Amino acid sequence: MPRLASVLFLLSLMIWTATADALTLTDEERSWLAAHPDLRLGVDASWPPFEFRDDQARYQGLAADYIDVIRQRLAIKLTPIEPVSWTVVLEQVKAGKIDLLPGIMSTPERQTYLSFTRPYLDFPIVILAHVGGAQPRKLEDLYGLKIAVVENYAPHELLRTHHPDLNLVAMPNVSSALQALATDEVDAVVGDLASSVWSLRQLKLDGLYVSGETPYRYQLAMGVPRDNKVLAGILDKVLADMTPEEISSIQEHWVGNVLDHRTFWSDLLIYGLPGLLLLVIILAVVIRINRRLSSEIARRIDLEQELRSSEYHYRGLVESLSAIAWEARMSDFTYSYVSPHAEDLLGYPLSHWLIPGFWRNIIHPADLTRAQSFCDHEVLAGRDHSLDYRVITADGRCLWVRDIVSLIEHGHEPVMRGLMIDISETKRTEEALRLSEQKFASVFQQCPDILVIARLSDGCLLEVNEAFEEQIGLKAEEVIGQTATELNIWGIPGVGPGLLQRLQAGSIRNLEMPFRRNNGQVFTGLISAEPFDLDTTPALVVVVRDITQLKETQQQLQTSEEKFAKAFHASPDGLLLSRQSDGLLLEVNEGFSRITGFNSAMSVDRSALDLGIWVNLNERKQMLDLLHRDGFVRDFSCHIRRSDGQIRLCEVSARPLPIGEEDCMLTIARDITERHLMQEKLQQAATVFESTAEGVLITDTQQHISAVNRAFTEITGYTESEALGHTPRLLASGLHDSAFYAAMWHQLTDEGHWQGEISNRRKNGELYPSWLTISAVRNRDKFITHFVAVFADISSLKHAQAKLDYQAHHDPLTGLPNRTLFESRLLMALNSQQENGGQGAVLFLDLDRFKHINDSLGHPVGDLLLKGIAVRLKEQLRDIDTVARLGGDEFIILLPGLQQASDADNIALKLLNCFGAPFQAGEHEFFISASIGTSLYPRDGCDVATLVKNADAAMYRSKAKGRNRVESYTRDLTAQAIERVALEHELRRAIERDELFLYYQPKISLDDHRLVGAEALIRWRHPTFGEVPPEHFIPLAEENGMILQIGDWVLETACRQMFEWGQIYDSLGPLSVNLAGAQLRQPNLLGRIEQLLKENRLRPDLLQLEITENFIMSQAEEALAVLHQLKHLGVQLAIDDFGTGYSSLSYLKRLPLDILKIDQSFVRGLPDDPHDAAIVRAIIALGRSMQFTVIAEGVETRAQQQFLAAEGCEQIQGYIVSLPLPPEEFAATFLRVTVSDYSDSTAEKPSL
Repeated sequence: MPRLASVLFLLSLMIWTATADALTLTDEERSWLAAHPDLRLGVDASWPPFEFRDDQARYQGLAADYIDVIRQRLAIKLTPIEPVSWTVVLEQVKAGKIDLLPGIMSTPERQTYLSFTRPYLDFPIVILAHVGGAQPRKLEDLYGLKIAVVENYAPHELLRTHHPDLNLVAMPNVSSALQALATDEVDAVVGDLASSVWSLRQLKLDGLYVSGETPYRYQLAMGVPRDNKVLAGILDKVLADMTPEEISSIQEHWVGNVLDHRTFWSDLLIYGLPGLLLLVIILAVVIRINRRLSSEIARRIDLEQELRSSEYHYRGLVESLSAIAWEARMSDFTYSYVSPHAEDLLGYPLSHWLIPGFWRNIIHPADLTRAQSFCDHEVLAGRDHSLDYRVITADGRCLWVRDIVSLIEHGHEPVMRGLMIDISETKRTEEALRLSEQKFASVFQQCPDILVIARLSDGCLLEVNEAFEEQIGLKAEEVIGQTATELNIWGIPGVGPGLLQRLQAGSIRNLEMPFRRNNGQVFTGLISAEPFDLDTTPALVVVVRDITQLKETQQQLQTSEEKFAKAFHASPDGLLLSRQSDGLLLEVNEGFSRITGFNSAMSVDRSALDLGIWVNLNERKQMLDLLHRDGFVRDFSCHIRRSDGQIRLCEVSARPLPIGEEDCMLTIARDITERHLMQEKLQQAATVFESTAEGVLITDTQQHISAVNRAFTEITGYTESEALGHTPRLLASGLHDSAFYAAMWHQLTDEGHWQGEISNRRKNGELYPSWLTISAVRNRDKFITHFVAVFADISSLKHAQAKLDYQAHHDPLTGLPNRTLFESRLLMALNSQQENGGQGAVLFLDLDRFKHINDSLGHPVGDLLLKGIAVRLKEQLRDIDTVARLGGDEFIILLPGLQQASDADNIALKLLNCFGAPFQAGEHEFFISASIGTSLYPRDGCDVATLVKNADAAMYRSKAKGRNRVESYTRDLTAQAIERVALEHELRRAIERDELFLYYQPKISLDDHRLVGAEALIRWRHPTFGEVPPEHFIPLAEENGMILQIGDWVLETACRQMFEWGQIYDSLGPLSVNLAGAQLRQPNLLGRIEQLLKENRLRPDLLQLEITENFIMSQAEEALAVLHQLKHLGVQLAIDDFGTGYSSLSYLKRLPLDILKIDQSFVRGLPDDPHDAAIVRAIIALGRSMQFTVIAEGVETRAQQQFLAAEGCEQIQGYIVSLPLPPEEFAATFLRVTVSDYSDSTAEKPSL
């Protein structure tokens, strides 16, 4: 009761302090709150009544009301963050994304990353069951059942940690767990009492009830990250600062009669109310010490938090040990605590350990008396102690453990605390070591070889075995402590120190050397030695085997074998000695190995059958029958198989030969394969000679034909009788001179053979090519006796080669030489020029706009056109010139033997002019032009690659200057080509590096000078090249296909800019964007434009698409269909560069156009050039008659403006209005002011 009174007194002071003064915080706590005015709450939105979201998504529940109190007390912002599940909440805490968990229970698992306040609510963790199902009333009843728990709630963590064998089913929330129980998906639910009862009432589930309790209680607290312990202390102070009325109001509202009312504050009200009334009288007395007591209470709260944290650390450390930590009463050795690892180690449930007498029951019966007696003695003496003994596990296994025991005073009661460590593996190791030492001692003494253990440092003997005493003649006690050198054991004086030094560096194996016995006798021994550690002493184990008798036997055997070998191996034939009883080979000679491929090692102790020598077992049987019948075998022919698989023919002779008491047989084998093959070859030669398809003739040394075969007659037409006696000149064609034949016979005489192609003549006079091989035949004395000629008619082969050669060097479409043949001829021309002087030229010709014909009319028409062009080009050239097709629409021409450089230009112009006449391709007639580039040799290059490259570069300059012209190579073209390659490479990366941008040039009405629109013009600012003009990179993009990507970027950027301006300014009118021909061929163009208009919320009529006149005219029908689709979408269509594309007026009227743009090339000469003026008047008149809006581009002067206005042009665009401007400057200049007048003065013009 005094203790209760003191507690009530202190709590009363705390309550009074809370009402009398503000919350007392330390300077550190105030600083922390100032630095963290906004805290993130990790809340569980589906855990009523503790925290949840109501129908209006408001944060509600018991924990939420506590948070409201904290928010008011601390004046800070607390923002709930709700992930998808409680599991995610815990993950976010670990990731540092949550500052405070309002409702959470402390568990060992959570203590690793959270610090906790004091619990502000305590209630049991209960078991819920279904009527008619399992009825578990305590934790032990849950084994074997299927138990639902809410995933990562405290009951889940506690059960999976302390009861891992339970069959747990993780559910997302309390409601789903109860529904699973109601539908019999699980047998029971384990959860906190409050939320379970709340959910049962809300869900109105029948048949579910609380069937029992677990030993665990749900102590609801608040949690913060471990590095925010300051916040935990602040929260403890806020919770302590709450009045009983506040606490009761919150808890009664949410949990009512559900919870166990034996809480701290309830007890306080029941038992403390009289004390509080009593304390009112003495409040005046203690008011002066109020602040000091408040400070003391705060300090004690901090101290208690630190003690709790320390206890958590200690418990975590103990429970993480692989040993069992325990505490027991000293009086009867009954455990009062064991760590969780006890169940893992011995298998007994933790509850069994707490039963009196458990320790004695698990000790092995053989160790019980000893362990009990030792422990009683040590406890009586009051000493800490340790003991090794065996215990019996729950599954009957026997384990060795070591108990380390400390005696302490716990309160007023003496207790024992200790660690029980599994030392079974150590005991097994010790037992194995003992047995190993016994085995070593047995082997060491009973080994027939000499065994010695010596010290590694100096070689002193430490131990010797009985064999040492017997063979050396010295007793162990006589040699221990001495070295082998001191005992005069070494047979070679002075060898001991060197051998010891060698052993100190490593081991030795089977070293043969002499040793000396004590009686002076020397014997030969085989010594091996290995260093090892003898306890802590480096030592050697040495083995010596006496091989004296073995050496003597080996010497005798060697002498005998040498005698036998001289006789046995003298025979050139194969000899083998075998045992008759089993056929095993006892010995074979080198002749046998040479014939069979099996050496002695492979053959001895194996039979001929084992070796697989016999090919035909019937032959073996025949030989054995002859041996049994006649007692011997002579010259028996049979086939054998060599080790490499070859089949050989042998003659075998055999005779029995007794050796000692064994019946053996000596067999002689002779390889006659070569002789037999020679005979066969002679027969085959005669057959081949007559049946071969090649002609064969044999002559003597005087070249007279002595024999011919049948093929000779078939090829030449001469019969054998007509050829015999004549010389091969009978076949001479007359195409080879005497020098050819002289060289042939000279090589035949010197080298013995000649081979090559030769032309011969048949009997009917027909010439034919043949492949001839002549060989000289020599006798044993190396003299030539005959000549053999073999020849084949290769006429068909030559025809096939010629055809293949033509196909390999000519273009299959046009029949012109291809690149390979052209380069070969150019190389020949260059070599000739280097030898003889002179000059020549290479022309690179590329058709202009041939791709449009291919794309519009198809490849068959294009192929017919290419064939016609090839014919016309050949007609313009000399016989010595070469025109080749490189592929596609590219041709290359070689002009060798030119008299002067201008000849190349004249021929190039001639080629260019030949394109003036139309080409007929099927039903179509075409006018087409070409661009030609020339390079001269040796002036512009002396090798094939350089000349072709330079001509190609000149051709590209011809293209750049407008096509249909001839350009000659100059040195600056090389740099341009390099620049072109670099520019193409950089262009591919320009978009991703954000180097492209749009400028905007305004258009104005000539009637009232209003802004009526603008044109988007692309620019490229490269970090190295600087500003790259569009005329440099746009043609390049059109060639390499990047124009599609660039064009789409321009469309997207322009539409986005229009949208941004539309948010701020009034409409500026339609924005013009140029479309490339390749874009118009894209099947998804219409969809893409429609998508961009929708994304940027633009009216279609605010987008004006400009298409060049050249594309519209070259792709007439295709362009017409696309333009009608675009017009149907609602965008405006303009024809750009009008007047430059040879428009058909009949076709023009079919186009759904809105605007005609007069090309600036016609505007530039206004008003002075009468031709330009006439053209412009005609275009304006045409546009007005066809109801097109006419706009002139490139207007730069006031005079041009006035002329256009007078002639009825409606809009202008050019420097007279403004240079193209960046979007910001364009908006500032034209979208905020009214453009009323423009003049020639540059000071009045907007500029970059």
